[in-house]
Amino acid sequence: MNVRARRDGGAVLAVTTDDDRFRATRVEAVRIAAGDGSRLILYDWDAPSVLGDPLPSSWSAEGTDTDVPSELDEQALEAAGRSAIARQVREARRAGVQATAWLPSDPGPDAMVRWARDHGASTIVIPDDLDERGKLETVAVGTSDPTKTVAEGSPVRMVVVPKRETEH
Repeated sequence: MNVRARRDGGAVLAVTTDDDRFRATRVEAVRIAAGDGSRLILYDWDAPSVLGDPLPSSWSAEGTDTDVPSELDEQALEAAGRSAIARQVREARRAGVQATAWLPSDPGPDAMVRWARDHGASTIVIPDDLDERGKLETVAVGTSDPTKTVAEGSPVRMVVVPKRETEH
């Protein structure tokens, strides 16, 4: 079952990745969503690629681009080849939080803030080290400080999670 975005209630949007390097951010977002009674949307920071759109398009097969939901559940994530993100959605649901995910097509903080605003997010949870991947990402997204760009460009509550010493 694919999940369509609801605009009637707030959501917590959290940055995540397949390699779970922002695990502390995801854990904090689950805690916030559970405490607020909000739903959780995991936003795959690494999904945008120069190699193509992470979701079906008109080039994939006839009619597939019209069937793409605004948010993805575990089955849709598995079908898109994102089993790691599907596992993260399942973990959030086991914690009692209504959870979905999104695989953005456009990179960077501006695209994330736009998407959050368009989908009714009331809180965005981001790691303080979005730029840890280096200068290549800086060139790709056009900013040297994605965390600051998200915080300044967001019309919603921002929660910045520091990287924990035990994480790599």
